[in-house]
Amino acid sequence: MTQCSVSALREPLAATTPVAAAYVIVEQPGPWGRNALLDSRLPVHVAEHLASAKGSGTTVLLARHADRPERASDGSRHVWLAFTAPGSVRMRHSDRVTDDELMSLNFADLAANSLPAIGVRTDQTPLFICTHSGRDRCCAIHGRALMGDVLNRYSQRSRVWECSHLGGHRFAPTALSLPTGSMFGRLDFDSTLEILKATENGRLILRHYRGRSAFPAPFQAAEIAVRTRDGITEADSLDVLWVRENRAIPVPAGVALDTIASALAEVRHVDGRAWRVPVRHLTIDERLESCGGDPVEGFSWVAGDVQNWDRWRN
Repeated sequence: MTQCSVSALREPLAATTPVAAAYVIVEQPGPWGRNALLDSRLPVHVAEHLASAKGSGTTVLLARHADRPERASDGSRHVWLAFTAPGSVRMRHSDRVTDDELMSLNFADLAANSLPAIGVRTDQTPLFICTHSGRDRCCAIHGRALMGDVLNRYSQRSRVWECSHLGGHRFAPTALSLPTGSMFGRLDFDSTLEILKATENGRLILRHYRGRSAFPAPFQAAEIAVRTRDGITEADSLDVLWVRENRAIPVPAGVALDTIASALAEVRHVDGRAWRVPVRHLTIDERLESCGGDPVEGFSWVAGDVQNWDRWRN
């Protein structure tokens, strides 16, 4: 069987991060089926509540760690709650979250930057590597191999966790960095180590960067084009706006734009610089979207020439 990650080797990584304004990542050891939330050992009522986040702008993932094969006997678990929009990034973390606290989560509020009083605010930068074998074979083969390398060779093991389906398993191994919601693909141990070092210092590694989840795909492409051209690696330094009738307007965090074929983006740096970038939706060669599936027509968001623009702040 051809692996989807092999069939998609020519597909660009840029602008392939699934859109999310916020994340809830819940520790849940043991096996995960195809639908990780519903096909795990979570209590049914908790799993159904977490699954109800779909469409809210908040993405819920499961996580586990080889150093914690089972939770504490009282049922408590690690949970991360992160809001990812530029300029408003923040995260809370606790290792003592109960089922009742999970049941109290309001996912629309989380996507609107209202984090509940669970745990404490944290400046940690954990990395979550997709190893969701129940979802796709490439995540099982490549994600698990990478996770094994990290656990064997990286001293700060507690920073790196396995997680459920991130989207884009054809780019396996894939990983998510919180709190910025930055995703990466086609990783190996050396590039993962680079990412861990960079994110600890508030920076990005652009070579494996898929985009930031707060931005819709066309604006991920614009952000990456500016970063690549000007070598901008500060993780939370850029915002992206949509230019309509020559007026730049904010795009709500976590909102997908699936119906447009082209757009003009204005990328703004916190230091006052600005750029305008045209982006367009292109059809590319067929590839497998997942292992075992049929080939489907691919597409990519491609950025045009980056144009320096008037400073938005003097």
